[in-house]
Amino acid sequence: MRRLQHSRVVKKRSRRDNRRQFLLALRTIIARRYLADMSAQLPDQRSGLTLRPAQPDDEAFLLELRKTTMTEHLARAGESTDDDAHRARLLHRYDAAQVVCIDGAPAGLLKAHRNDVEWFVVQLQIAPALQGRGIGEQALRTILRAAAAEALPVSLQVLKGNPAKRLYDRLGFEIVGEDQTQFHMRLAARAPAESEAERMSDKD
Repeated sequence: MRRLQHSRVVKKRSRRDNRRQFLLALRTIIARRYLADMSAQLPDQRSGLTLRPAQPDDEAFLLELRKTTMTEHLARAGESTDDDAHRARLLHRYDAAQVVCIDGAPAGLLKAHRNDVEWFVVQLQIAPALQGRGIGEQALRTILRAAAAEALPVSLQVLKGNPAKRLYDRLGFEIVGEDQTQFHMRLAARAPAESEAERMSDKD
């Protein structure tokens, strides 16, 4: 009797886990399609900026990008900067990774995903040679518009001392917490009309 009850419990948990995995995969597919649609609506089409889902053969470029853009900040924060640590962080939520491209050529990484209550930006990295041109902001705004379309907030974490915080400040993110190495930031849910107004102002 106990074995039968245990078997039923295991099967029930398995079905519940399978359902969670299915819903997670479905959300990822929906998010990717939304981002693909939004990439065609970026504020400055003259830049030739597009987003595409990261593939396994992008890992070498993205790993080098991460090492180039993040090693200094991680070392200052006392975090590990060896290849294994970089690779582990790169592969975390790789299913949500988008390669930022300029005229079809890889230029950066935007990794973001959503759950039932918010969007979360995991990583945003732009090649050093292309920084300072607003590319990161344009890519990030695709997430902000996606979130606004569903009236969802956007959260992220940024290492203390990382200049990227200035961008997040300017876009309206606020510090809602911090730990020893990072600020926890959040952009409150915004109505689609607010996001559309910002998009039009970007074109002026």
